[in-house]
Order: sequence, then structure tokens, then C-alpha cells
Amino acid sequence: MLPILGIIAGNGNLPSELSQIYTSCGGKCFVAALDVEFVSNVAFSRKFALGSVGAILEYFNESRVENVIIVGGINRPDLKSLKVDMAGSALIAQILKKKFLGDDNVLRIVSDYVESRGFKVISPKDILKLSDYHNFISSHNLPSKQDCADIELGKKVLRSLGNEDVGQSIIVCDGHVLGIEAAEGTDNLIRRCELLRKKESGGVLVKMSKSAQDTRLDIPVIGPDTIFFLAKHLFNGVAIEKNEVIIIDQKETNRLLDESGLFLKLV
Repeated sequence: MLPILGIIAGNGNLPSELSQIYTSCGGKCFVAALDVEFVSNVAFSRKFALGSVGAILEYFNESRVENVIIVGGINRPDLKSLKVDMAGSALIAQILKKKFLGDDNVLRIVSDYVESRGFKVISPKDILKLSDYHNFISSHNLPSKQDCADIELGKKVLRSLGNEDVGQSIIVCDGHVLGIEAAEGTDNLIRRCELLRKKESGGVLVKMSKSAQDTRLDIPVIGPDTIFFLAKHLFNGVAIEKNEVIIIDQKETNRLLDESGLFLKLV
């Protein structure tokens, strides 16, 4: 029997996909949704404010949750003004002790705190392994010689930044780095880089995991929105690290790739 799973869910489709996969495999799943309207087809879900750490863990305890996944997008709040309960206050105090703290380290502190309360924090990959999720999609379109050169440059730059708490994505066009993902996220990176391109179209998005990344906590993701924005802003395609980047809503992602003429390459 599968252990009962708790999902601390931010924005995006991945939390609901994980919940559906787990329940379809016979597992039971409880979702703590952070200030989002979670999908109605999740049987056990409850909405919580971001600072309600104690309430979330109490919900998981009452539900006999054993394993926890922290997944989905969350806009970083002003920690000093965030309304929190007692457990949230203790967690914020730990975070504020660190002067220079990127998203990865914040997530590690959060996961360590969750585990100190008797839960085991696991990776979304552990859930995806239960299904045929990795029957990989493939686009019919292929990168050009210049696209391949741009992909190699993007890989080289991302690997050089691997030990830093910097974004997982880069956009390269004709041998020039247009932008590296920062706090704005991938979709806004795409919008920003269109304005920096010297010609009307072209360029590729490269997405990889960071070498020092804790894959339980911050998995690189692409999906239909990624393809939509790449097509809208006239980029050529996307390259992702094999077995390290999750593709959500694969059927729709595949349809948009073929419809828009963009390529998807594994690297």
C-alpha cells in the first residue's frame, strides 16, 4: 500500500497532475493549496494562507500523511510583513537568520522544518515513476545548425552557474545570450528577451537543473504556456535536460509544438 501523500501546492498544473497520478495508482493524497483555487477534481484539498505553517502540518497530521511534496510556483513574499501562525513564526525566524539566501536555500530550510515535524519530504519524480509519464513526447520539428550551436552555448553558461542560486533557463540567439532567468520566471524571461533580440525572430530557450539543486524541492518544468509564449514571441524552440526537466500536460504541449512549428530537443 502506498503511503499517504501530502502536497503543499503553489501555482501551476503540476500539483494537480501529481495528485491525479498518485490517486490513479491507488494512493491517497491530501493537498494544502497556498492562496490558489485548486482544481475541483482533487478529492481532498484545503486552502491555506502562505504563513499558516502550523495549520498545514496539523492538517497533514490529522490526515495521517507520511510523505510530503512541496511543488508549484509561489511568489516570494515580504517575510517581515507576512502574517504567520506560531509554527510559521519559528520558520521565518530561521530563514531571517541567513543574510544572503536564494530560493534554493529557503526551500531547504522549509523542507528541513517539515521533516523535523515527522514527515518525509520527497521529490515529484518519485510520483512520476509510478506512471507512464516518461513516455516522452517528441516534436516533428528539428533545430537548425545555428539552433544547435546556441543550445551548446546555453548549456555551457548554465553549467558554469550551476553552483549559484540562479535560474534554470537561458535564451540564446545567434551566439548571443539574451537573458538568464531571474526572479521573473521562464514566461517573463521569454517576453523580456524578445525585446533584446536584434532581429524579428529566432533564438532558443535552454532549460536545465542546477548542479547543486535539491530535486525534491525545485524541479525545472515546461508545459503548454512555455510553448505558447515561445511561439507568440517568434522563438525557434526549446532544449531541455533529459530526465531532469518535467513536461506538464504532455499531450497539449506536443500539440502546440507541432502546431507552432517549434522544436523540442533533449540535451
